[in-house]
Amino acid sequence: MILEIISGVFSISAGTITALLWIIVLLKKKANLFIEHPFERLFHITAEFIMATLAIVGGIALILELTWGLYMFLFAMGLILYAIVNAIGIYGKKEYTLLLVVLVSSAIITLTLAIVDFVILVF
Repeated sequence: MILEIISGVFSISAGTITALLWIIVLLKKKANLFIEHPFERLFHITAEFIMATLAIVGGIALILELTWGLYMFLFAMGLILYAIVNAIGIYGKKEYTLLLVVLVSSAIITLTLAIVDFVILVF
């Protein structure tokens, strides 16, 4: 039960932080500072909001011990990991050192939680 709570809180936090970040960026009309091309930016932000929504739902379902919660959580972890790796590529060329440290740390935590949850909770 402890692992489900930790993982669920992480998933909910990752989804909430991602959604809030993009809401703030969009409200301040600063999205072009992150991704210059409008077409690429539209799909990137849309994908991030989908990921955030599924991460929040998966985290809540995991904490509530719903039968599909673990599967939704693992799916959300895959989406989060993909988004992080993609962000490392986008922002790495802009030399945002602090952001890269946060992203790499997040990737390690996400991958670790996904593997531990899969091994312990599935088997």
